[in-house]
Amino acid sequence: MKDLKKIKSALISVYHKDKLDSIVKKLDKLGVNIYSTGGTQSFIESLGTDVIPVEDLTSYPSILGGRVKTLHPKVFGGILNRRDNEGDQQQITDYEIPEIDLVIVDLYPFEETVASGASEQDIIEKIDIGGIALIRAAAKNFNDVIIVSSRDQYDDLNLLLDEKNGESSIDDRKAFARKAFATSSHYDSAIFNYFNEGITETNRVSLNNGQVLRYGENSHQSATFYKFNNTESKTTLANAEVLQGKALSYNNMLDADAAWKSASDAYHATTHIDTKVAVSVIKHLNPCGLAVTDDILKSLDLAWAGDPISAFGSIICFTDTVTAEVASWFGKKFVEIIIAPEFTPEALEIFSKKKNLRLLVTPVKAETTGEKLYRSISGGMLVQDEDEGMDSEFKNVTKIKFDDNKLNLAKFGITACKHLKSNAIAVVTENSDGSFWLTGAGMGQPNRLDSMRQLTMPRFDMKEGIKIEESVVISDAFFPFRDSIEAANEYGVKYIVEPGGSIRDDEVIDACDEFGIAMLFTGRRHFKH
Repeated sequence: MKDLKKIKSALISVYHKDKLDSIVKKLDKLGVNIYSTGGTQSFIESLGTDVIPVEDLTSYPSILGGRVKTLHPKVFGGILNRRDNEGDQQQITDYEIPEIDLVIVDLYPFEETVASGASEQDIIEKIDIGGIALIRAAAKNFNDVIIVSSRDQYDDLNLLLDEKNGESSIDDRKAFARKAFATSSHYDSAIFNYFNEGITETNRVSLNNGQVLRYGENSHQSATFYKFNNTESKTTLANAEVLQGKALSYNNMLDADAAWKSASDAYHATTHIDTKVAVSVIKHLNPCGLAVTDDILKSLDLAWAGDPISAFGSIICFTDTVTAEVASWFGKKFVEIIIAPEFTPEALEIFSKKKNLRLLVTPVKAETTGEKLYRSISGGMLVQDEDEGMDSEFKNVTKIKFDDNKLNLAKFGITACKHLKSNAIAVVTENSDGSFWLTGAGMGQPNRLDSMRQLTMPRFDMKEGIKIEESVVISDAFFPFRDSIEAANEYGVKYIVEPGGSIRDDEVIDACDEFGIAMLFTGRRHFKH
């Protein structure tokens, strides 16, 4: 083929040396001249392979503490010269510049250094200058040069060396160039975001490691899952380990995230139990069950009992190790996904009989992460902070005093409510043993009154031991009229928590006073659209 080009010379400059030895040996066997510098040069020499120091090519040593090694016309001229351009060829002859056909670079680990909590000085020194310039130069000249921009691409290069004897087609080189610009653009985004420090008028999002999902929101829609960065952190749902089950869909991923966040937040919000386990049951992004107790099976029982009808086909998240006893509890129950920090071998053996059930392992979410939420609209993207942290203001606004002993329950309820789709109403109950659970929920209605009237409360008579007058009702936003208070009174509600802030707050408070309901204002709304 006319566009086939054989590798005759290579420049290798990498940070990580693992997996490089086989490539070096293959290049040496093919008679390729290898140029290198610094630690990479020493590594190649340790393999018994001849290597030409870049310093011999440029007549300059590595200077400024290693900041300048490859930045020289004899290096970049060798990469950027066009083999079919007479002027370029004449100049590299005049200036004695050797052609370079292959460039292998593995950049300084900037993201990993930031994630490690290193000092600013150490972070700045991990901003690669020469490496990123080599990548861009070689990728620009893909017509003549192969660029390997990450150790993740070593397998691709090995395949080319093995199957094509060191020759590449234009399609091969263009594919490597595409990956190279992905590497460089992601690297620059990571550096920018480090310096940006929360400034909001400019933003960079780099999506990597795309994983094709089973389908999108509906089966006729395609979907792909991307991670925000290449770090190895396991403390996000994006890096959860999938132990078994069929491939995940778009909806599965959304529901799994909702389950993980709601269980984790409930765990952090419940401070009166020393040894605690939170369990969430999610259906269509809404918690239809949520409980925190001192025992995993007890939490599971209560979370499931919150709405056992909706729990069919749900996603379950635990904040503690799932044991064989817990696995056996599911028996013939159908759920889509179970998430936990750990599964015992015995539990895995039991679950293995449910071939389609997905098991995900990931730690409990941190109380606050500082992550941004991204949502696309037609022609643009919306970015906001995650709704994290607990409300700190609790103002008694009614004549009847809100029972201080119910404040912890109220905090749990606020957490449950903020994970429901607005307009959201949550009913939470405390058992005699101090455990908390979500016993009623109304959400996603176009007005707050409908959410109140469509609560799961009519099933309260099926839930043994629950007294609605001892439960707490939470609203994610203010009540705009007294009609919702009238509806709550029909159920026998005696405790309500809401943000306040309506022009009719006085009307709402008067209604509570009329019906003997105690109300707290928090001053903080929790809409979830």
